[in-house]
Amino acid sequence: MSTGTEKFISVARFSAQFAELLDVPVSSGVENQLARLTADTMAIAAYARQNRVGACAVDDDDGNADGLAEIWGTGMRTDAPAAAFMNGTAAEALDFQEVLIDGRNNGHAAVVVIPALLALSSVRHIASDRLLRALWIAFAANIMLARALGRGHREGVPGFRTTSLTAPIAAALGSGFLLSDEPAVAGHAAAICAASLPAGLLAAMSPDANSFSVDKDLSVGFSARHAVDCARLALNGATGPSSALAGPRSWLNSYGFGTEIEGHLLADPAAQDLSAYALKFFPANFGCQCAIRLAIDLSGEVAANDVETFEIHVKSSSASSLSATDLSTHVSARFSLAYSVAGAFIRRRSVLADFEGSAIADPAVRSFMRKVVVVANADFQKQHESEGVFPARVVVHLTDGRRLTETRVTPQDGLDSHEVDTMFHKKLDSLCPPAVRRKLAELSGGGAIANRFDEFKTVFSEDGGRTQ
Repeated sequence: MSTGTEKFISVARFSAQFAELLDVPVSSGVENQLARLTADTMAIAAYARQNRVGACAVDDDDGNADGLAEIWGTGMRTDAPAAAFMNGTAAEALDFQEVLIDGRNNGHAAVVVIPALLALSSVRHIASDRLLRALWIAFAANIMLARALGRGHREGVPGFRTTSLTAPIAAALGSGFLLSDEPAVAGHAAAICAASLPAGLLAAMSPDANSFSVDKDLSVGFSARHAVDCARLALNGATGPSSALAGPRSWLNSYGFGTEIEGHLLADPAAQDLSAYALKFFPANFGCQCAIRLAIDLSGEVAANDVETFEIHVKSSSASSLSATDLSTHVSARFSLAYSVAGAFIRRRSVLADFEGSAIADPAVRSFMRKVVVVANADFQKQHESEGVFPARVVVHLTDGRRLTETRVTPQDGLDSHEVDTMFHKKLDSLCPPAVRRKLAELSGGGAIANRFDEFKTVFSEDGGRTQ
């Protein structure tokens, strides 16, 4: 309980406010969004695991233990920490995961939260409704933590990944409530997590250093496993510092770098809008999404030979972080605006195969890349910092002197709900064999499904998801 005399927001006070979500009705909108985020994350992870993408090629040793939690896409099971690690690693590997759209901060959450909570709920036999509520708590908490933190941790010289700083704490909190009715257990899980974070560095994604290493994937796996371990420890009586989140030498004061606002930790959990978590429909960094869609749209209007230059205007930070041109790995291609846009324009699509194998060296795409000019747009940067969006504008200069211009603020601009659903189902089709795709589509649909989140725990059990 708060005494009203605290000099900082204690972890106990932060945790206690989420207890209400264990009892209040869960709206269909919240449940459906959580189901879609779960299906999306599982499908991405399964594809990466089956195709040994990124760190999935080197993390197999953690999958040898017997257990009850699925390793998505394999048909195997292991213990909760190992499943959280392997599924988190796989969910990150394609850079195809969701993004939080918020003016205070962006970052991923599902790649940490869903592997952690599904693994724990599987081994502890947690009922579907309790898992649903724990997921709600974790995703709401992640928004509040991200907003409290701000962007200072990744601006200028610092290079911490938002996903590694917020999502594991949110997942630990949700896991604590998954395991216990006592807010103190969840609070200590979050406190232990925040005080011992395996914080990921942006050095893993550095175009300037041509560094796109597998620790990008592994850091998410470590975060998911860390959340599981912290919740288990808290349930067994381990405690963390009351000042872990705010106060002297706390998480906020260590990673805020001057942009932190402590008050966001006390927002209303029930009021957090989970629709702020946006799915990707193209397998590249989110900063490429609007530009890719513009390129596909314009590819039906003009021929490549008629293009003199193809300008892509994006926010200033994306112009820098997505500047990769030495495409030695699939990750560098996914973090290259020039490649993503050129490929989308030439192929009139943007699919997984375009970022794999010899496709990255496609001569036609490489040739068109020389026509692509990335322009840093200060107004788009301001809009991003205000609203969290990733706008893009294409200015095509044609050889006959004409100029075509088109702008999108979000990748889904101009699409109705049916068209968005169609894009999501196409994404599932590209990631999963038909039997699994049908199951995930059913579970993530809008209809009422009894024990929906229990069903998610066994999607890959029968044959590893390979049934055609």
